[in-house]
Amino acid sequence: MSRIAFNRVGTLPAPEGHEAPQVFLAPFHPVCMTNPRASLVVRDENDSQRELAYSFQPMKPEYWHDWSAAGWEDCEIGRCVLEATSPNGERFSWSVQFAHDGNPKLEFWGAYIDAPIPVNHPCLA
Repeated sequence: MSRIAFNRVGTLPAPEGHEAPQVFLAPFHPVCMTNPRASLVVRDENDSQRELAYSFQPMKPEYWHDWSAAGWEDCEIGRCVLEATSPNGERFSWSVQFAHDGNPKLEFWGAYIDAPIPVNHPCLA
């Protein structure tokens, strides 16, 4: 597991044989959303039109691409599944838990990211 504080660049756990993806975790703000043209905005898992207060900026788009993120949020925590595709076409997902409860000067505010797992795609006939 790794962690990235809001408003910082960090590295996701790397799948075996792949370069570790780097992302900028935009500042958390429960009212104002970040600019979707500059970031990967996490979408509500039950309503893909609704943007959540979390967003990422992939730092190595030439390596990892086709990013997506869906999850949920409440007033203290949130979760999402972050997915990306490597250059050889393998797709991976990371489970992400967001923490934004209490005093950010005394407690960690940011994301905890689990090790990636491969995403299985059905074969196209």
